[in-house]
Amino acid sequence: ETLLDPDFPTMARLLLALAALVAVVAADRCRMGSKSLYPPPANTTIQWVEIDLDKAPQDRWTEVVKPLAGNILQMIDQVVDLLPEKTRWELLNFTDKHAETICSNFPQPYGEEIIGISKATGIELSLLVLFNIAYEMEGLCTSVVAQDAQGSIFHARNLDFGLFLGWDKQNQTWSVAELLRPLLFNGRFMKGGQVLYTSTFYAGYVGLLTGMKKGAFSISVDTRFDNNLDRGLFQWLRGDHSGHFLTFTTRQAIENAPDYAAAFAMLNNTKLVGPAYIILGGVKAGEGAVFTREEALSLHPLLLTDRLKNGTFYVLETNYDWWVKPPFFDDRRFPAEDCLARVGSAGINFASLFNVLSARPNLNMLTTYTTLMHVATGEMEAYKQRCEYPCPLW
Repeated sequence: ETLLDPDFPTMARLLLALAALVAVVAADRCRMGSKSLYPPPANTTIQWVEIDLDKAPQDRWTEVVKPLAGNILQMIDQVVDLLPEKTRWELLNFTDKHAETICSNFPQPYGEEIIGISKATGIELSLLVLFNIAYEMEGLCTSVVAQDAQGSIFHARNLDFGLFLGWDKQNQTWSVAELLRPLLFNGRFMKGGQVLYTSTFYAGYVGLLTGMKKGAFSISVDTRFDNNLDRGLFQWLRGDHSGHFLTFTTRQAIENAPDYAAAFAMLNNTKLVGPAYIILGGVKAGEGAVFTREEALSLHPLLLTDRLKNGTFYVLETNYDWWVKPPFFDDRRFPAEDCLARVGSAGINFASLFNVLSARPNLNMLTTYTTLMHVATGEMEAYKQRCEYPCPLW
């Protein structure tokens, strides 16, 4: 049994089993306070930078990543050091030997971008490869696409990362989540002197976790766990490249799809490396969807048009299939639904969505940021988030 064996018991499976034993039951109710938390303090606002897509791929990220080389390396080292010893050495040994080949097999120009980041920072290419496939294996999030009373579409998300990746006893924090926050940026991705799209990203990571194309659509992704969580990843590493990495696919969609319908078709049908949830928002009334993805299949797409017929003005995704009740040890769905019911469609805006996502347990000790998007106007705001202990661990 080796790391590249698809039956290898991954950390994600083991950690989920552990979570079932140690977590406490969360109440199925909204914990949103009466006082608005929006706008949040100015020091939580995420800095904007420009990424020029007309530059050579190896040069696009240099100005962003070079000053943060030490921070990026510290974060990656923390993740690697916390992997089980057997997993760590087999994975590092494999990527050390094959990093350049792996990058050449990534959809281009993304592999070239990662090589450029390695050259700009001095960080080993193998480590940056691991960072750029990390979301295929781990992450916990909340995403919502909501329609207000006038038919305008809003998209908001929390990104949580670092479950069981190092608990800092002294500071009562998750180590990886703390190391990720200093790497946060909002990017204006430029093409021909114009903004092609905007995105919230971590320095050193070239995939798209959260993004918006003005007048067209918005995207966020949430991790999905199933019995085949990493089978496709191991198959890809072993040479089967028929599947596509999630956040490279979402970036290709936002760079190439001209509108919501084209993005819908691409994200619903592209074969992926592994399971995922993809949340898509649009411009027109009813444009919103949650794709529950297996490698080759899209299971029961959740459409805002269908939800509106049943009197619900939003689609919501945490990290569990929407037609299945979430587990008692990680119920963020029902508290968020309760909060949204309190807000109502007439109250949907950036302020109310920020307050919903700042209510525990959707805000938890893994939450690194909240992004708010309104595709019709092109408005996008993003804020670093932190839930001080005592707070839900996830």
